Amino acid sequence: MNTTGARQIATSSMLLLAENLIRLIAVAVISFWIARQLGPGQFGILNFASAFAAILLAVSTLGMDTPVILRLTQSREPFAVMGAVLALRIGVSVIVFIAACLIALLMKHDDSVALSATVIVSLGILLNSPSVFDYWFKANTMAAPPALARICGTLLSAGVKILCLLSGLGVEALAWTITLEAALTSIGLTLVYQRATRKQRYVSLLTVDWLLLKEIAIDSWPYMMSVGAIILYMKVDIVMLGYMSTNTETGIYSLAQKLSEVLYIVPVVLVDSAYPLVAKRFLGSKSNDSNQGQMLFDLAVAGSLISCVFALLLSGPIINIVFGKAYLPSVHIFYLHAWSCVAIAMNSARMRWLATTGLQRFAPIVTGVGVVINVAMNIALIPTMGAQGAAIATVVSYFISGYLSSFLIPSLRLIGLMQSKALWPWKRLYSAATIRRVN
Repeated sequence: MNTTGARQIATSSMLLLAENLIRLIAVAVISFWIARQLGPGQFGILNFASAFAAILLAVSTLGMDTPVILRLTQSREPFAVMGAVLALRIGVSVIVFIAACLIALLMKHDDSVALSATVIVSLGILLNSPSVFDYWFKANTMAAPPALARICGTLLSAGVKILCLLSGLGVEALAWTITLEAALTSIGLTLVYQRATRKQRYVSLLTVDWLLLKEIAIDSWPYMMSVGAIILYMKVDIVMLGYMSTNTETGIYSLAQKLSEVLYIVPVVLVDSAYPLVAKRFLGSKSNDSNQGQMLFDLAVAGSLISCVFALLLSGPIINIVFGKAYLPSVHIFYLHAWSCVAIAMNSARMRWLATTGLQRFAPIVTGVGVVINVAMNIALIPTMGAQGAAIATVVSYFISGYLSSFLIPSLRLIGLMQSKALWPWKRLYSAATIRRVN
């Protein structure tokens, strides 16, 4: 990787990290306030609604990000691709939202507050359709414009959340603020995309190439299954706790999970920033150098390990001081759940590398294994162990799906070895950094 490529990755990573840090601080402060004001029970309802909507939102994205970004880096007509992607996303989102309302009615027909909150948050499935514009920015390694749009959406919705909390409003009002954030972010992404492409766009988004749309759908379906499965086993624990256990238990677990999700930011940002350049270099080389893939895994795992160590040292005091005694059981849940960050990092890098090497057909298989194990373990452990059982099920299923499953399929064993090497990435990362400084 030359100096220019390294500089692009570093700049994009820093911008994305800055964006996520700003959004994280805003969301964290408001979440702390919400958790303290609502208490574990009401907080559990709000997080059940968010988890439920997140699962179906993942389905509506069709897993298009990786194949579309790859297509955009190679296509001579990127705006034709964007038109087809937007049309496909809108159509699927409508269908998924209707399904979300029906499923919520079946699950929460006896809890009017939870049902109402779930339907309100699920509106975000429709409003998130313009998020496809982010693919264009990622393909062109332009982190600043979409980052600004997301920051504005987060901060504006945070302001509305504060007004709701000061007014003493409850779960349903706060559910509306989650939907508002989706709307504001989509408006922002649309505006920055139009601004960035106004001198280049030669194909209207209103003109849809149906043949291209079909090709994108075919390319994306393995990832739709995979991404849907990933979000399912990332969120199914909360949904199953909300259905099989109490709202209070759900709230205690939700706090630990939210703290774990904070850790995912670093490895995911590193992978997203590095992937376009890594893919270009791998596909452009005659020898198809697998060292490019090793760098992707090294960055992901290094970021996750560093995040985990710091989080485990600080989580106990933070939960005790900020959230209070009602949430103290979340500390032990977090000690288990935090290690899922390493598995998430491995899987995030693997999904990108599968697309680059043409092995995406295996993505639904490995994530499907994780879903089955997660659901089965949740069914077995939640009735007797509650939130702790859900945490155990999550971590075990993440590692089996995101790492060990690579050794179960012969075509993925090389990737499994790369993931294993990435568990100690420091020497290679140090060598790469040293070479760049010399150059």
